[in-house]
Amino acid sequence: MTLTNISSVALRNLIKLTERKESLLKQIETIERQLASLISGKPVRATGKRRGRPAKKGPKAAGKKITGATKRAPRGAIKKKILAALKAAGEAGMKVTDLSKKIGVKNANVHVWFSSTGSKLPEIKKVGKAHYRIQEKKA
Repeated sequence: MTLTNISSVALRNLIKLTERKESLLKQIETIERQLASLISGKPVRATGKRRGRPAKKGPKAAGKKITGATKRAPRGAIKKKILAALKAAGEAGMKVTDLSKKIGVKNANVHVWFSSTGSKLPEIKKVGKAHYRIQEKKA
């Protein structure tokens, strides 16, 4: 059979068989890589996917100008807000959820602030679970 005499049915069968052959070859390559990794002791990626952090999506990635809402607060801004709110709360103190609503910061950020920066300030005392107050310095 020559290429000029191939019927459409025979051509379809040829395509199906070729596609099946290619998929089987991919499977064989994957198995060979896995065998090589077991023998050498080095991990080999089974898929061709890229590893690492995915590309950024958003205004920065597109080269757009960042609006005022996404800018960072100046250094120490959360500290000032938290201390002012705790002083206003007085002896009773405040829970983190109430504090975060009052100052407009996420709960998680307030928790992190208390565990890092807040732990270095001796005037801040933990009253209960996620409950803090300022203990005024006695002179």
